[in-house]
Amino acid sequence: MPALDERSPCIRVQLRRDAGRAGPATGPWIRARQIAKVTGPISPGNIAELVDQRDRPLGWGLYSEASSIALRMISWSTAPPEEHWLQTQITRAAAAREAYRLEANGTTGYRVINSEGDGLPGLVADRYGEDLVVQITTAPMLARREAIVAALREQVSPRRIHVIVPEAAAKHEAIEASVSLQDAPEQLTFHEGGMRFVVDPPPSQKTGAYFDQRDNRRWVAGLAAGTGGTLLDVGCHVGGFALAARAAGVAAIGLDSSQRSLARARANATDAGFSDVEFIEADMFGRLDHASLAGPFGTVVLDPPKLAMRRSDVDRARGAMSRTIGRLAPRVRVGGHIVACSCSHHFGLEALDRAVFEAARDTAWTRVRVLGPDVDHPTVPGHREGNYLVLAVYQRRA
Repeated sequence: MPALDERSPCIRVQLRRDAGRAGPATGPWIRARQIAKVTGPISPGNIAELVDQRDRPLGWGLYSEASSIALRMISWSTAPPEEHWLQTQITRAAAAREAYRLEANGTTGYRVINSEGDGLPGLVADRYGEDLVVQITTAPMLARREAIVAALREQVSPRRIHVIVPEAAAKHEAIEASVSLQDAPEQLTFHEGGMRFVVDPPPSQKTGAYFDQRDNRRWVAGLAAGTGGTLLDVGCHVGGFALAARAAGVAAIGLDSSQRSLARARANATDAGFSDVEFIEADMFGRLDHASLAGPFGTVVLDPPKLAMRRSDVDRARGAMSRTIGRLAPRVRVGGHIVACSCSHHFGLEALDRAVFEAARDTAWTRVRVLGPDVDHPTVPGHREGNYLVLAVYQRRA
């Protein structure tokens, strides 16, 4: 493996004349269609300099030869990054999490590195107690795998480090997908809100859990406690919103189509002493005709999988959401709430609003709050694609 970011000649990426503006305000991604030519030693281990149409330097990034997102910026300075920029950024990311004192509140499941948001595009690291799951999604980061693992071992001191390269990312980057689990654990364990959660290790949902919703689970539990009535967690995975609500004294029901996720949810509920939480196997986009789903509910959380991978998927996604919300809205009592979630930047707040108001024409709804990911999921300003998670809270008024 070559020395990390050696001072050999760098890759040089020049923008097309019609590429449009490129800078901090436009986000850290430069797409292949914006590039006129690439020169220099093209290797995923080399840093790339971005220049405009007149050869004026703009910044520095990581170049992926096979990807439609050809360049991911790590600096908009004209000066090249320091030789050990990778270790520096990992150190800063770890220090930022320590400053939030997440573990002081009994939280042992959180994100240590959030890709572009921490100046490390293509790299995600999630902590599960003494385990660290590292997700690499670009060829340049894969070339730095050994340095990444070494820096994380020094900064985070986990017992085990598991490294995964997801199949979808591997396809886009022309790299090999892989799952490398140290000591092959059967489960990952973490604590949140005083409760112990167990999830399946990769390959599973993301790195295993959804830490971005942690503070939202706490907030929605408080909302449900104040509203009264039962909370219905649609798309409950391993029990997150349902168990947070139950811990706040709210009766809760969870629904998911995955038998394996429901088995974990039931076990997590039992471990927390909440064996009265009911979990139902059903398709959230189906009829929802189970007797326990009749309502009325004080709060309904609708947390579907990613529905809009591309902009062209938005209309189809809105139709699916509208149909499900149309079935759920009459089951929410007056004064109650629907919490509608989206994890696609293509399907944002405006699309959620339309889905709700198209679906609930016979009832009166108002949006009372908008939530996003927790503090361990930072987003670099200008990175529209990084604003992927939105929760819109709607109240039924009549």
